[in-house]
Amino acid sequence: MAKRRRKKRKSTTNPATATWIFVVILLVLGGGLLMRGKIKTVMQTTRIAQTGTSSNSGETAAQKKFIKKMAAPAVRVYQQNGQVLPSIVIAQAILESSWGTSSLYLQANNPFGVKGSYQGKSKAFPTTEYVNGKKIHIKANFRDYPSLTAAILDHDALLKQNYFKQTVTDYQTAAKLLQANGYATDPDYAKKLDNVIATYNLNQYDT
Repeated sequence: MAKRRRKKRKSTTNPATATWIFVVILLVLGGGLLMRGKIKTVMQTTRIAQTGTSSNSGETAAQKKFIKKMAAPAVRVYQQNGQVLPSIVIAQAILESSWGTSSLYLQANNPFGVKGSYQGKSKAFPTTEYVNGKKIHIKANFRDYPSLTAAILDHDALLKQNYFKQTVTDYQTAAKLLQANGYATDPDYAKKLDNVIATYNLNQYDT
């Protein structure tokens, strides 16, 4: 008996249609990868905007520059006098001058908020104080220094004379003494100093 030949079924898919389906799949896959990249970029940008830092560094370029600017003379004075830890000097400068952006620092070379006069020179600036736990705004006279080094030397002598009655070799104790002896009226001053020193690893300059 003669074998019957099976008829080949004709493909119902048009070649042009298949091509378009393939193109659509590629677009979908590519769009997904692109969207993931955009989302990652947006998340990184948001993180930097919120913290002021990138993921590759503990501080911004401006902050790093300010730390180095304060660290050099602070370490030099500490090696000379052995009185106030550089970490305390830098941390106080960060807090009191808002990373070197305050008018007091820019106009009077005073990064520590030291009041009074220096060699007969002073400048008046508005400031915030705490009285009975409440913030008040006043205007006070602050020491006007000829240079940053002069400010650090004066700050060093001031702390040794009025706030540290003995040699202090760890920053936590130094921070507590500053608050206990009334350097600042902020009730969280010692805690803020500790946080700044720990966050930016400032105690590396103490050794």
